[in-house]
Amino acid sequence: MHIFVNPVCRYGRGRRTWALVEPALRQRFGSFETEEIQSVEHFEGQVRTALATGERVFIAAGGDGTVNLLLNALLNSGATGEDVILGAVGLGSSNDFHKPFRPESFVERIPVRMDQQNAAACDVIAVRYQNGGNGLSRRYCLINASIGITAEANALYNSRARSIALVQRISHEAAVVTSALQTIVHYRNISAELSFEHQPAQPFMITNLGVIKNPHFAGGLCYDTAIRPDDGQFGVNLCAGMTKGEAVMTLLRLYRKDSSGHPKTYSWFAREFGLQSKTPFALEMDGEVVKTDRAVFGVLPGLMRCCA
Repeated sequence: MHIFVNPVCRYGRGRRTWALVEPALRQRFGSFETEEIQSVEHFEGQVRTALATGERVFIAAGGDGTVNLLLNALLNSGATGEDVILGAVGLGSSNDFHKPFRPESFVERIPVRMDQQNAAACDVIAVRYQNGGNGLSRRYCLINASIGITAEANALYNSRARSIALVQRISHEAAVVTSALQTIVHYRNISAELSFEHQPAQPFMITNLGVIKNPHFAGGLCYDTAIRPDDGQFGVNLCAGMTKGEAVMTLLRLYRKDSSGHPKTYSWFAREFGLQSKTPFALEMDGEVVKTDRAVFGVLPGLMRCCA
């Protein structure tokens, strides 16, 4: 078992939190190797080196972004669930990869997925998106992807703007709400065309779009979509043409897990769909945000095995 530790996750507290939980993890799970992530740019090289030495169980000690970084490094290195197992130690703020939380999975109040004996195949979302003048890029997700308010709010949250950073010191959940409300105040719906599995493209004014393999996101927010990690599809949750007031009401409903069946909301399951816009928009993938004007989503059934 090889654990990659993100020392700067959770506003720079990753290394300190890891030092507190590591002894208890060794007591419960036995011996393992640890290595700090040096940089995003060089991380794939660290993973390739571990693969070359014969390592087959990889654990991301960090937040959801660290899990996503490890997932992409493994898949870009040619490793799949037939070769490796992926797990995590939740040192981040939201830790959506671990949700719904199970009481028995906590070690020193930290959620943990390191049970390789009960690892199970999980679907992966593959996202192809226009990367400026460099053609199409590809990124993989285990949790979700989003466009609209969620993506813009993630970008604001990650920027640690002064107003957000001050709230982050008090409460992660309060910082999420602050980021969402600030985003809603300045947000304009995105004019885009959506293509649904061999159907003609349809125009929508996107307020928010969530493509999910896990309904939980951004702290206490949760869709009411009945999606499973291994059902070979993803859930799509679209809010279209909403006013700012309606967007705030939707935010409140997401805290009550009551997101579908309301005016201007649409929910369905799919294996592939795409969208494009004349205006660049934020595209969020497991917490990481890029700018693009075109994205295509597909599902790769059972591509990665994940620890329980």
